[in-house]
Amino acid sequence: MLPLRRKRPTHPSESADESGYMASASDLMIGLLFIFIVMVMVLLARKPEPAPQAPPDPLALVVQTIGQRLRAAGVPVTINQASGVITLPADTLFARGRPDLEPQGVETLRLAGEQLQALLPCYVYSQRRQSIEGCPPNPQQVEIETILIEGHTDSVPLQRGDYSNWHLGLDRARAVLKALGSQRLQNLRNQREQPIFGISSYADERPVDPADASLNRRVELRFVLAFQ
Repeated sequence: MLPLRRKRPTHPSESADESGYMASASDLMIGLLFIFIVMVMVLLARKPEPAPQAPPDPLALVVQTIGQRLRAAGVPVTINQASGVITLPADTLFARGRPDLEPQGVETLRLAGEQLQALLPCYVYSQRRQSIEGCPPNPQQVEIETILIEGHTDSVPLQRGDYSNWHLGLDRARAVLKALGSQRLQNLRNQREQPIFGISSYADERPVDPADASLNRRVELRFVLAFQ
């Protein structure tokens, strides 16, 4: 058997071309690797941009501002920013099962009325057209469309014939509106030239805690903003 002989390049430049090709490919790979390393370093050095912050809830801001002003004046309120509600415990305003205000309740609502007279014009269409000093920041220029005074009772039925908890809740809401009501508050109007205050009753249909009657006896101020 004859030994196989290795085929030699037929041309002297063939071996040189092969070596040059391998060198070029190696240089290309090194260059690509260098670019990749640089890109990784740039990405690692770049600080992540902070996520854009959502604008504050305008209703929550208005309710928090008014509620804190009431608290500072000595009015015992509970603030619920999510639902736009400021709550007055009915037991501090009324005797159990009664629609007429107690003397302490009259004084509490007098203090509340003073603060509302100072603050509400800052958020009501009929007054914002005028120049009002001392208003809190209102960056989104929100306006109050309606303030509903809602009467809530416990589930204990009243023994007064046809007079039910529905009537009691409504009479308490009406008493609060009357106690708050200076002429200045009554004159506040929304953009449709309607009074911003209204009253309603939910009786015992919306309890805060079915196991705690004292929490369910309450009067709520529910704020509704104008659509923008």
